[in-house]
Amino acid sequence: MRRFATYIFVISLLHGLPGRAAAAQGGAGAPAGSEESGQAVLTLPDALRAGLLHDPGLLALRAGAAASESDLKIALGARWPRLVAEASWHATDNPALVFGDKLTAGRFLPADFAIDSLNRPGAADHAAAAVVLEAPLYTSGRIRAGIDEARDTSLADQAGVRAAESDLVARVTAAYYGVSLAAAGVGTAEASLASATGHERVALARFENGAALKSDFLRAQVRRLARERGLDRARADLDLAGTRLRLLIGLAVNGPSLPTASNLTPPSVPIGDLQEWIDAAASARYEIEAVRRTSLAAQARTRAAGAAGGPEIAGTARYERNAADLRGGEGTFFAGVGIRWTAFDRGRSARQEAARQRATAAAAAIRATEDAVRLEVERAYRDAEVAGRDLVAARQAVAAAEEARRISADRYASGLLPLTDLLDSEESLHEARLAEIAARHDAVLGRVLLQRAAGRLEVPR
Repeated sequence: MRRFATYIFVISLLHGLPGRAAAAQGGAGAPAGSEESGQAVLTLPDALRAGLLHDPGLLALRAGAAASESDLKIALGARWPRLVAEASWHATDNPALVFGDKLTAGRFLPADFAIDSLNRPGAADHAAAAVVLEAPLYTSGRIRAGIDEARDTSLADQAGVRAAESDLVARVTAAYYGVSLAAAGVGTAEASLASATGHERVALARFENGAALKSDFLRAQVRRLARERGLDRARADLDLAGTRLRLLIGLAVNGPSLPTASNLTPPSVPIGDLQEWIDAAASARYEIEAVRRTSLAAQARTRAAGAAGGPEIAGTARYERNAADLRGGEGTFFAGVGIRWTAFDRGRSARQEAARQRATAAAAAIRATEDAVRLEVERAYRDAEVAGRDLVAARQAVAAAEEARRISADRYASGLLPLTDLLDSEESLHEARLAEIAARHDAVLGRVLLQRAAGRLEVPR
């Protein structure tokens, strides 16, 4: 009767463990202040917006793109005339300057032509003010080439910013799901610890009732201690993953709670055809657009270097007023057209050759980038394919491990199986659950990385 009562007690404990373990796996691992406590949980869109707002590398690229846009405005401004205002005042007794100042100010007197006055004039003040209009009329194409270079450079920098934003979205997403993976690991570790604790209680009860050896209890105790260490490690991994995400997006420590394991929901949409992803990347990847614009800018720079040997024609109009004391005086004007041509420049041919070589390098970079993007897309596609198959296999493994554990528990409760076999089945189930969590994570993240590779990853605005 005593042995029969022990078996009934063991069976009741073992059949209660799966439900408690499943509950621990589903609810454990969530950071303090999760949805159950009423505090807001950090969502992926919020994490992405925070990262896009605070990432220092992205801020630097945006500033560089803004500077390139200003450079374009400078280049466009070179087509327009320049209006310059001038003003000056001086006092001198230099005979030549005094003579010229009086002449331009219209204040010569007959006495000023005396020999002594011409040779030794007294000190005289002179004030002048002028308005000058300068306009480029012909530059052999230098201004046009400069505008093209500035425009393509600006567009290349803007494409670089978009590419960096997409890359940051992928990194933040990976860190976000890394927290979810770690939270799921904590939940699994807690479930395994609950199961190991139950086995330890059962083994102790059986030993105290003389139905089992003390070695069975000690084995169960060792397994429980191992599960406690595993839970400590899982919680440390969760803390580290949370710190990584917070640093990446600039999130305050007292901000929203971090995500939980429930965020690891694999995509249900089929992965589709590889060629479709490759074609999408060819037209959507900002990295390709950036190198193409850089190549066009290099070509414009080559044209500008070639135009440097041509003539430049500019028109000038000037109105000037000269007086002794900024009152009265005489006004004069000047208008003309000038041509400038540098017939010999020792470094001109070297600058032209340097520009041509840079244009060649920029053109080659287009093909290299396109090939790299194609390879990245195929790698991400293959990884996503494998992740999908791994998830199916992992779920099947969990189902098989759960059934094996159930059978082992029943046989152990009936005295038909040693404790070591039951603990082995528990270990297999623990490993299968961890593998299934990792497979879910890889399936979710694999699709994200494929979208990033194809240029389809949405960037919150």
